[in-house]
Amino acid sequence: MDSIRSHQFEGVYVADFNSDDIKSCRPSDVELSHSQAKQFFIRSRQVEHKIIHDHYNYAPCYIEGTMKYNARLCQWQIRAGATGFIKCGKDKQFFVCDRCEELFQPNEPNSNGSD
Repeated sequence: MDSIRSHQFEGVYVADFNSDDIKSCRPSDVELSHSQAKQFFIRSRQVEHKIIHDHYNYAPCYIEGTMKYNARLCQWQIRAGATGFIKCGKDKQFFVCDRCEELFQPNEPNSNGSD
């Protein structure tokens, strides 16, 4: 299923980081590469905004960028609490990722000395 979904998300580009509270939510909390941001959306599921509000941590920091989603040029956002959205014109779809823990882990050097 993930390989089929990967074609929905093309050209995922991380453009910027923002935080409403830099003391509690820093770039390292949501430091995803372009490919990791794509993986977030591939692994995530679409939900209503109320699900995020009622059941997920709405982190004060996020990364944002652009992508082609279902062949449309769109903007996206991923928050440190593993929630996000894709906005294409006036259409906005919300996502949560319960299978993305390792994407949000700090990059640590490999224990055997190789990168």
